[in-house]
Amino acid sequence: MSTQTGDGAVLQALALRDIRRNRLVAGFAVAVLVPAVVQWLCVTAWGSDLTAASLLQLTGAVGASLLGGIVPGLLAALWATLLLNYFMVQPTGSLFIHDATTVVSLVCFVVVSAAVAAVVHLSERRLAQARRARAEAAVLNRLALVVVAARDPVSRLLLQAQEVLGADGVGLFVRPAGEGLNGDWERRAGVGYAPESPARAEVVEPVDESTVLALRGPALSSEQRGLLRAFTAQLVAVRDRQRLAVSLDENRALAQDNRMRTSILQAVSHDLRTPLAGIKLTVSSLLQPHARFDSGQRRELLDTIEAYTDQLSTMVENLLDLSRIAGGAVTAVQGPVQWRDVLPGTLRTVPTGSVDVHGMEWGTPVVADAGLVERVVANLVENAIRHAPGSRITVAAQDMVEDDGSRYGELRVIDSGSAPSVTLPDDLEELFVPFQRFGDAGGAGTGLGLAVARGLTEAMGGTLHAERTPGGGLTMVLRLLQAERAPGPDRADGMDEETGR
Repeated sequence: MSTQTGDGAVLQALALRDIRRNRLVAGFAVAVLVPAVVQWLCVTAWGSDLTAASLLQLTGAVGASLLGGIVPGLLAALWATLLLNYFMVQPTGSLFIHDATTVVSLVCFVVVSAAVAAVVHLSERRLAQARRARAEAAVLNRLALVVVAARDPVSRLLLQAQEVLGADGVGLFVRPAGEGLNGDWERRAGVGYAPESPARAEVVEPVDESTVLALRGPALSSEQRGLLRAFTAQLVAVRDRQRLAVSLDENRALAQDNRMRTSILQAVSHDLRTPLAGIKLTVSSLLQPHARFDSGQRRELLDTIEAYTDQLSTMVENLLDLSRIAGGAVTAVQGPVQWRDVLPGTLRTVPTGSVDVHGMEWGTPVVADAGLVERVVANLVENAIRHAPGSRITVAAQDMVEDDGSRYGELRVIDSGSAPSVTLPDDLEELFVPFQRFGDAGGAGTGLGLAVARGLTEAMGGTLHAERTPGGGLTMVLRLLQAERAPGPDRADGMDEETGR
């Protein structure tokens, strides 16, 4: 495409050059032929006097100026003067003039013709300059739009330069930092038949000390040189803009890292302190030399230590998982997984009878890492139990088919009524922000469960989002791509395909 646009610009320039040459030839033809024809008509057909013939010849000179410019106009004026002198001034048939008044008239005719030709020529030049200025303004306007809207503004600018300047190819060359003035140039971008190096280009325009714009093709006019400088100025603006964007992204990443560190420190100082203090107090009680505990009391203290230890283990695992997710270090070993195979490990830590399970007996396997999907579902179920104490939690599976034919396995973790103290945000996406808590019972948890669950889900190529449960509560929707379809019983058991229940 770039070559075609460059060839089109070259052909357009050649066509304009041919038009100018044809007009110049036509102007000379008019300058030679029209005065002769007008003089012949004045002498033989019309019988005009010198005044009428002069006006007619002046009209012919103006026509020659309009066609070919000032040179054909001056030629027409001089040629018409000679014809008028030869045929209309006494004595006719010679170029001698005996009357001073006639001499003045002929001189005035030449001056007026030359002045008219000059005015016409100047007007044409100004018109051409106005057209060039308008074309340059249009080019600059396109350059501004390219810088603002293009995804790859450098390549688009080079394409515009090739098209506007009629080049065969354009290349952007950069000398690597630290190599000095004698370092080799590296081509960072190019369009068309871009030169291999600035030394092989017909036109080289410096962008800055370490960057040049090189063009292969015909020499440029002064106006085109001005446009080329405009292109280089736009390239500088684009590069500065890209550097600012990179700097902005780096600053945002640093700010996010700082927020993450601060949140982790707050979580460690607050959330880990409570279970550690509980473990310390319980162990100290057991180690009291004069303390007497029966078997039931001792069992209760040991259960407390185990509960606090499990809480610490979950917190540490979530912190480590979040660190791995943020660093892109999560590796999913994926294969076909059935929901029913991962559910027992998921529910082993929840109170018996607190979760209803639907749709696990049938269904197509999903593409997942069994260990990761177990962690995800466990986090979702524990989050639902924490926020909906006393209510039953429903875990339902179903197969889904999108409009584009994509097949998914969907698992929904539904609580039908969160605790009254829990106020869900207007934007449910805030639930997945690390260290965000919305009414954690007793202050338990670091606010990482949902963030870790989403990160692990995305590592498996799936999605996780939240929905409001009709009637109150929250529903977490886990969706993973299906593996090859497996045979299963016909859905004639009255299960609703949309709800999985």
